[in-house]
This record gives sequence, structure tokens and C-alpha cells, in this order.
Amino acid sequence: MTTRSTHGEGHGRPEVGPPGGLVEVLTRWEDSGGHWKVLSSGHDWINFGLFSCDGSEQMSAVSGPRTTVLHGYLGGRTSSTE
Repeated sequence: MTTRSTHGEGHGRPEVGPPGGLVEVLTRWEDSGGHWKVLSSGHDWINFGLFSCDGSEQMSAVSGPRTTVLHGYLGGRTSSTE
């Protein structure tokens, strides 16, 4: 299952729409014991894999624009294990 976020556009722009957006999804996944990893990214868009608790199986994927909120949350990380 792929969820496509539709908030804001482009890195450095404010996120609009539901509070949190991709950050909320990644945080909830991690709080549930799962792991996330950047699968691919471009200048304006980023794709994440959502993995099982042991990291062995990709369970889902999410993607969306690179927003200011997301950039701050990632802080240069490409996975939840960093």
C-alpha cells in the first residue's frame, strides 16, 4: 500500500494540510516498533519504506513532498536506525 501525501510542495516550503503529514506517519510507525528507510528521493519528493520491527520485511510505503517540517525531522537521516 502506498500513501501519497498531498501537503505543501518542495523542500523549504511550509507544510499545509493535516498537522504533521509524513512526520506524523513516520513517528507513529516508529512508536509502534517499526522502522522506516528512505527508498528514493529527488529535489522535491521523497519515498519511504515502512519496515517490520526487525527490519526484515517492507510492510508499506509512503511518499510526499520534501517540506520544511520533514527536513527538520530527518536532520540528514535516511533511516530510523540512524
